[in-house]
Amino acid sequence: MAEATPSKHEARRHHRQFPWSRLVRLFQKELKETIRDRRTIVTLLLMPLLVYPILSMALNRFLLASSAATSGYTVCVASDGEASQLDAWLGDPRSVPPQAIRQSSGDRLAKFLVTVAADGTAEQAVARNEVDIGVKIDRPGTRTPTATIYSYRGDTTSEAARRVLVERLQWLELADAQIVVRRALPGYPPPVIVKVEDVGEAKKGDMLATIVPLVLVLMTITGAVYPAIDLTAGERERGTMESVMASPVPRGYVLIAKYFAVVVVALFTALANLVGMFTTLWAGGLLGILTGDAGVPWIAILRILGLLVLFSGFFSALLLSLTSFARSFKEAQAYLIPVMLLSLTPAMLSLMPGATLSGAMAIVPLVNIVLLARDVLSGSVDPAGALAAVVSTIAYAAAALSIAAKLFGSDAVTRTSEKSIGSLFHRPRLASSHPSPQSAALMLALLVPIYFVVSNGLMKFLQHFSEVVSVEAQLLFNAAALIFTFGLVPLLAAYLGRNRLLSTYRVHRVRAVCYLGAVLLGLGSWTIAHEAFVVADAIGIGGLGEDQISQAQQMIEKMRQASPWLLLAVFALTPAVIEELCFRGYLFSALEDALTPTRTILITASLFGLFHVLTGNALLLERFIPSTLMGLIIGWVAYRSGSVLPGMIIHFVHNGLLNLVLYYAEKLNFLGEGFDNQAHLPPHWLAIAGMMVAMGAALVWLSTRGQRTTQAPSP
Repeated sequence: MAEATPSKHEARRHHRQFPWSRLVRLFQKELKETIRDRRTIVTLLLMPLLVYPILSMALNRFLLASSAATSGYTVCVASDGEASQLDAWLGDPRSVPPQAIRQSSGDRLAKFLVTVAADGTAEQAVARNEVDIGVKIDRPGTRTPTATIYSYRGDTTSEAARRVLVERLQWLELADAQIVVRRALPGYPPPVIVKVEDVGEAKKGDMLATIVPLVLVLMTITGAVYPAIDLTAGERERGTMESVMASPVPRGYVLIAKYFAVVVVALFTALANLVGMFTTLWAGGLLGILTGDAGVPWIAILRILGLLVLFSGFFSALLLSLTSFARSFKEAQAYLIPVMLLSLTPAMLSLMPGATLSGAMAIVPLVNIVLLARDVLSGSVDPAGALAAVVSTIAYAAAALSIAAKLFGSDAVTRTSEKSIGSLFHRPRLASSHPSPQSAALMLALLVPIYFVVSNGLMKFLQHFSEVVSVEAQLLFNAAALIFTFGLVPLLAAYLGRNRLLSTYRVHRVRAVCYLGAVLLGLGSWTIAHEAFVVADAIGIGGLGEDQISQAQQMIEKMRQASPWLLLAVFALTPAVIEELCFRGYLFSALEDALTPTRTILITASLFGLFHVLTGNALLLERFIPSTLMGLIIGWVAYRSGSVLPGMIIHFVHNGLLNLVLYYAEKLNFLGEGFDNQAHLPPHWLAIAGMMVAMGAALVWLSTRGQRTTQAPSP
């Protein structure tokens, strides 16, 4: 009996039903293929969470430095007579600019701190870059003295200080001349009377409308590049393409599934970037600079989400059409690098106020959606131009997909990946003695934004409720924040990785002599950290300004209201246990088998120093060298002993000693004068501390001699 053949009507019905029944499965397959490698998730989603906090803190550090530089200038003179003369000039009301000029510049008047050179001349002090500017006054106190102003060549702060001081002296000279003229000519009329007035209302969020379109281009094109290459040229290179003629799946449906997969990954990447950007700006107190308001711009965020769909759809279609030409991964990269660079050129149009979304600009590819994003965020959208931009962009995307469909030829279908999205988050079946370096890197990538948000959120909370929350409660909040970040995050990573806790955190007993050596190292190593801080300040790395010193003194006075036992628990015991379990425990065990001991110690010490730099919403660069040196000492002890416990003792003794010295500073005057946070310690202090460090290191070395080769790994 002949086999029944389907009718044309049934074939057409099957063709109409196919997209809804199998297109979803194709999309799922392509999405699995795109994110089958965990490195893709780390690169596209977790890197923004790591980068934006660092960029925000660097920007905050720059703004703090800029505000400190423009709020006042340091002027150096050679004698007390010159200082009195300069103070008299600057204190004369006639040296102040007229009201119109002050009003034009925000009614801000620069301040000058006049100092007398301790040794040498004012010119030599400027040449050493110790002050902003120097002034040499010949014949101070006479009728017409001569003032020579020195600035440091190429230093913008020094040159700005010179310009402002010259203007102040010129205004003094001009005001004196006007007095003489009015005395000689009582009816002398001024050439012009200048008035300054502000009109209109200040627009909020202009910077948001300027910066975000450029960021959208970078975010979406970065998120779409890798999956577009992997789903086309990458599969050709791997040999996973099959002939579309041998499959019942039309090539158009395969391409649509790949397109949606690229769009989804691009959207997820852009969303991760947006979350990281707005969260770090909010936590760092910089959101108001971008939006013009301290609150979260929820309406603007919703508009950005809508624009992301448009950007992702356009770039995904464009990149898929280009990668369809390539036959290998490298060839596709060669195609896309110029496209990425060229895409930045129209994106820069968002910085040009003269460009408008009208006429030909409304249909120019990429330019139109960049201008549309700027207008949407600024709240001044032309409906006709916006409609033209959206329609033309959809048309360009459809054209690009049509080109890609033709280029696909017969290479359309790929084999299904055996992995699923959920497999990325499954715990391993077998337990391991320590985490892998990849797991440690993933944990660090999550730890940075979590630490940044928690620390800044805590600071905002304590500042807002400082009058209600007691000092003891504030200290406990600090301890809880440290436990939550450096304690729970590595613990959760160890749990998900099914790592044995004792071997992961390297909690092993050592000989009693090793503990004694750790105590001596903790008692003496604080001098090394202090001298490193002074040297770093001398060579220009960080250093505490007057405001920071004042805030630190206020904090110390506030801490003295609490019990010293509570201070030891919060600032000595908690960091010693939690930070050592994280750095010399989890991270050390993850790197120890993959790297040499020297590299393991250096990397963990550098990370230890970096996390002490990332404090609050600014970069405290002055803490890097002392913290890293302490990390090197503790890391060496952790390697020699094979345990995290001696490092905890060093950490506790070091922090506890410093906190007790600060707490009882007024009762320790018998130790001698000359101690200052930014001055070298007395020689006899250094000698005693050096002997303690040498004895402690010797005891640790003797107690662990031969231990590294004889001890067996933990079961």
